[in-house]
Amino acid sequence: MNDSPLFTFFSYLKYSTKAVGAHSLHSPFVFKVFNKIIKKSQHFRIADIEKVRKKLRNNHEIIDVIDFKNRISRKKTISSIAKTSLSKSKFSAFLHLLVNELAARTVLETGTSLGVNSLYLAWTSATRVITIEASPILCQLAKNEFEKSSQQKILIESGDVNERFSSTLIRHQPDFIFLDADHRGSTIRNQVDQILELSKPVKCIVIHDIYWSQDMNQAWKELVRDQRFTLSIDIFQAGILFPSKGMEKQHFTLRF
Repeated sequence: MNDSPLFTFFSYLKYSTKAVGAHSLHSPFVFKVFNKIIKKSQHFRIADIEKVRKKLRNNHEIIDVIDFKNRISRKKTISSIAKTSLSKSKFSAFLHLLVNELAARTVLETGTSLGVNSLYLAWTSATRVITIEASPILCQLAKNEFEKSSQQKILIESGDVNERFSSTLIRHQPDFIFLDADHRGSTIRNQVDQILELSKPVKCIVIHDIYWSQDMNQAWKELVRDQRFTLSIDIFQAGILFPSKGMEKQHFTLRF
């Protein structure tokens, strides 16, 4: 759950006053992102994956999940995890459509959870999705869903994301990266630095929950100012960074 719900709430009020639609966009690429991805994500769904989401939300089995912040094991129902940790369908669709629009080939996701976003990412033109999950029980539950869906594209790894991150970048050279595991600003900054250093073909970095806390939001603001990125987009639920779009440096806050 969100560590700073009040910060997120008031941040959304500010975001909603700044967010714009297609009529305010003069960049052809960003105009396309809004119309072909953001608008379409409102109604685009993959029925088989939505059935998985619904099944997980209705699964009241109790499991032991380790809270890696304090190393304490907590009993939770799969249903409660699905309701609090899974992205909304609209955001899952956004990821799917963005991967296809960019013609990404290799996707890296951190923070698999129960695997719904992984399935949406795999149901694309990408040839491989690598996803890392720290919790062994969540990793196994997600793997079960991948097998039931006969999804051969997904390679799931269980272990500490920070320990595996650099070697995974070097080994797989992803061109689309979705960061959704460690919600600390210092970790996000470090991971972005590693991506730019170690994964040369990267086209896009999506950072989930940029308004999770003041710490996360400060890291996002620093990345927006970073000259290594010529384009950044804020859709509130996530921030999207493009290392080089061959354009003058620009930032957009888009209505999502």
